[in-house]
Amino acid sequence: MLVPPRALTNRVFALLAPGITLGFALALLAGCAYPERNRPAARISDRQGYQYHLLEPTGLEDTLVIVTASGGGTRASALALAVLKGLDRVELAGGRTLAQEVDLVSSVSGGSVTAGYFAFAGRDGFDALERDFIRRDGMKPLLWGVLNPVGLVRYFAVPGPERIDLLIDYLNQQLFHDATFQALIDRDTRPYLVLNAADMVEGVPFPFTQRKLDLLCSDLAQIPLAEAVAASAAFPVALSPVTLKNYSPCAAQKQPWPPSWVTNNLDPDGTPQRDGIWYANPARATLGRVENAYALGDVPGRDDDKLYVHLLDGGIADNLGIFEPYRMLTTQDALPSFLTRINRGDIKKLVFVAVNARSFATSELDQERATPGMIDMLMASINAPIDRATAGTAAQLRELLDNAFRQIILADPGKEQLFRDLAANTALISIDFDAIVDSECRRKFHAIPTSWALSKQQVDAVMAVGPALLGSDPAFADLQRIVGGTLDAPLPSVAEACRLVDLAQQ
Repeated sequence: MLVPPRALTNRVFALLAPGITLGFALALLAGCAYPERNRPAARISDRQGYQYHLLEPTGLEDTLVIVTASGGGTRASALALAVLKGLDRVELAGGRTLAQEVDLVSSVSGGSVTAGYFAFAGRDGFDALERDFIRRDGMKPLLWGVLNPVGLVRYFAVPGPERIDLLIDYLNQQLFHDATFQALIDRDTRPYLVLNAADMVEGVPFPFTQRKLDLLCSDLAQIPLAEAVAASAAFPVALSPVTLKNYSPCAAQKQPWPPSWVTNNLDPDGTPQRDGIWYANPARATLGRVENAYALGDVPGRDDDKLYVHLLDGGIADNLGIFEPYRMLTTQDALPSFLTRINRGDIKKLVFVAVNARSFATSELDQERATPGMIDMLMASINAPIDRATAGTAAQLRELLDNAFRQIILADPGKEQLFRDLAANTALISIDFDAIVDSECRRKFHAIPTSWALSKQQVDAVMAVGPALLGSDPAFADLQRIVGGTLDAPLPSVAEACRLVDLAQQ
């Protein structure tokens, strides 16, 4: 998630104010026109499009390997890449590495840059990602794109591009080169990519998956990867939302519509209040209602129709990118349903690596008597609920999975041994600066800004601490045992990473 430093934020708002005023004037004079972000689907089927089960499987057929990446600007992009490089150091039988065996990568905001490019280019793209994006100053082209006279005219003229197009254009220039999800379909290999934005009206995660876009009768294959990554990283106010048109209902959607995997999450009319789904599973009920509204789209006579979906930074709803993988692991109505594969005995082992690049930068506000200003309050209202609520990822995830699997066993005791065996072969790893014991080192990593521009020394430190935290996690030995992997060379130590972050602070 992109959080400009306090001084820079105030300066940028001051610089943008005249241009924004001019833009509003131009908009009033020229009327309204908006970019077309998505196109209608001609055909909808579980046997086509970007689907997990249609991708070539990895070599570890009985092992599910999931990586999630949080938001946090370039800091998050770098930490996610550093961890993937660490996984690439784990060699497996047959000469492949663990990075090549990742089945699913789910991400938010800054983590989506790395996740998207990893799915697009694989491990062969690691060097290009680091060289062309992580070690580049992305703030200069983004700011200059709107602050120069030509940019002011271009981005405030109507019709014309929106503020989010600054980021889309930069991502295309540096990494994706106008590639769409069709490139992932053609690549035909895992990891399966889940880029998570947030529905700014409903406040729920919006993953760019085939099923989600099918509900909008929209063709996922034609959506640019840069657009989906930018939607996942659309920091509120600074960037405009990515707006998708809802073409549902349409001829391509099979009857009955909405599909059963949506209506199964709804209470039938007449259900007694106390027996409703919401009391048993609020998240399931909320998701069902939102997806049902997507599916119905523009239906005359309804007051909950959804003509458009406005997408902002995924951190608003889930800054860890865990919601969708967790749903796949614990429900049978998801696609893919990993739970179905677990029940069949196809998945016997689970590796889950959650990369959390949250910041906890010190603030001078608690040293000042003056009432915080408008910009300070805006930043606090957006960031505090996100960055402060994502600690202890692995522990929280283990508790969630244990509770979900316990309910399954209670409903079907015959599956108890199946899930006991899975638990014995599960490695849940949380990459988090909070795991650093040295308080001064931990503070310095938390203080690395959330921006699209980091210094060489800051990038060096993050690239070292990622594999260091991976190797020092107590579950890393379990990970190696589960996948039968060995390190090709020792991973960096946390102490080495701390020495590098010291240099970054000088």
